[in-house]
Amino acid sequence: MIQVFVTGGTFDKEYNYIAGKLYFKDTHLPEMFERGRCGLVIDVKTLMMVDSLK
Repeated sequence: MIQVFVTGGTFDKEYNYIAGKLYFKDTHLPEMFERGRCGLVIDVKTLMMVDSLK
């Protein structure tokens, strides 16, 4: 099993059209691994959701 630790970043940002701001909700990594047809057992753990631009 491979563990992937999520710390936020570009792939996980979402845009609030009403407020006009970017924000974090959930990680998109499990869906990205699925779409990439990853056959490995991967355990995704979210440690934090931090924007590197701030």
